[in-house]
Amino acid sequence: MELLKRHVGRVSLSILMAILGVAFGVLPYFAIANIINYLVIHQTDTSYYFLQIGLILLGFLGNLLCHEISTIMSHHLAYKVIEEKRQVLADKLASISMGDVERRSSGEWTHFMVETLDKMEKPIAHVIPEVIANILIPVILVSIIFILDWRIGIANLLTVPLGFLFSMLMMRGYEEKSKRYQDASKKMNTTMVEYVQAIKVIKAFNKSASSFGKFKETVNEHKRAMLDWYLSVCFSATATMEVIPATMVFVLPTALFFFMKDEITVGTLITCLLLSYASYKPLLKAMSHLETIANIKVIIDEIDKVMTIPDLERGIEEKRISHYDISFKGVTFSYDLSKKVLNQLSFKANENELTAIVGYSGSGKSTIAKLLAGFWNSTSGDILIGGQSINNMPLSQNMALVTYVSQENFLFNKTILDNLLLAKEDASMEEIKEACQKASCHDFIMALPNGYDTLVGEGGANLSGGEKQRIALARSFLKNSPIIVLDEATAYADPDNEAIIQASINQLIKNKTVIMIAHRLSTIVNANKIIVVDEGQVVEEGTHQELLELNGNYKEMWHTYMDSKEIEVV
Repeated sequence: MELLKRHVGRVSLSILMAILGVAFGVLPYFAIANIINYLVIHQTDTSYYFLQIGLILLGFLGNLLCHEISTIMSHHLAYKVIEEKRQVLADKLASISMGDVERRSSGEWTHFMVETLDKMEKPIAHVIPEVIANILIPVILVSIIFILDWRIGIANLLTVPLGFLFSMLMMRGYEEKSKRYQDASKKMNTTMVEYVQAIKVIKAFNKSASSFGKFKETVNEHKRAMLDWYLSVCFSATATMEVIPATMVFVLPTALFFFMKDEITVGTLITCLLLSYASYKPLLKAMSHLETIANIKVIIDEIDKVMTIPDLERGIEEKRISHYDISFKGVTFSYDLSKKVLNQLSFKANENELTAIVGYSGSGKSTIAKLLAGFWNSTSGDILIGGQSINNMPLSQNMALVTYVSQENFLFNKTILDNLLLAKEDASMEEIKEACQKASCHDFIMALPNGYDTLVGEGGANLSGGEKQRIALARSFLKNSPIIVLDEATAYADPDNEAIIQASINQLIKNKTVIMIAHRLSTIVNANKIIVVDEGQVVEEGTHQELLELNGNYKEMWHTYMDSKEIEVV
């Protein structure tokens, strides 16, 4: 109901139409009772019969029309609510740290965002209008039977306690079994996504059989969970559905007994029998949604687990930034609290200068870039842009100030133009072409069959690695942020593409404050400042020449790099 409070009017109207539909559905029973009464009293006027036949047709048509209207309205509402919830959850993912995102696999997130949220459709579209209507109408019909004859009314209720006893047996342990089934389904989907994503590696190392074994086990667990769940409720569910509508077992002998004693008329007899038969059919339809009702808590719990993940703690009001110096002051950070990746790290990157950060693998270089880009909050210490702490400004302002270019760039399965417009939605075609020319990708885009309207494929699969990187750089030109963070942006490029990409980067960083994470030291010899990081701390700082004269870590890294270049040449 929390999800539906914005749509109370539409929910109420859907419920009303469902109630009218069920009411029309029981109208033929009254008409048939009247027809039998007319036959018993030898009524020969056909107009009486035509009127009842008309009521029967009205009942069928009214039931069909009202049910369809209710169903259409409730489905529109259901998908509207799911759409809204997906938007809220997408915004939630954007506001939490990357650490919280990466704790779940892509398969788990896919299962949650698609299948788990889709399961909200049934409760909203069917349970709410249909269950309410199909419970209300039996109450009315049973009340009418009691009005006609309270003794037959009591006989009509005798199957209900036994039916609900079986229903309670069916619901015993239902939530736990449902949760096991949901978890097994989630694991199966996660393993499926993992298997498909890793198929190249699996084939390369001839591990198809063993890897499929892992997937097969999750499929078998899914089967076992499903069978355990359904087999445990099979008898009680069948008993519930058969016992409750078996009202004639008690109603028929009771009604006949009082009829033979001349205590009720034939009209009352027939009407009570027909209404007794009709009274629990809607209730059985309502009970068919027990599984959905039992799953609602599991679905809501899954949503709540995500919604209660703490957001990145940031300010609310935008800060006035007058310059773009960057300062790290005593920054400490760890991904899982077991090991500090950064430990009291401090340095300053001046406005409109290139500051390079180097260090051995695992020293914390990329972590520095990601903290500045707003992917995480530091555990302690502070990061300043223009003298303003990024923790005190909105995350949106942090992201607007910083353009992050990594070695891995993702393109959506849309056109090249759509992917470029992510950086600036209102960009003109002239701006886009200018950005692409600066990123050296305009010519190869125009050579494609559909130019800027060419679909790039899933993850940019229709383009080469260098082409994807250049389109990613074009997005950075369009964004035009005052601060550029380059996280080993040419790491995967081949020599030809590296030269093109490097030339584009040189264009991108003009008159910008630049942080460059570099593994190819030749690209940062002209940097205004080079910061050497080791075990999460700054150990050396200076220009290329100054660091060589220190005879420390940087000089050792430089000689190792030059030796590797000589080996490549040989």
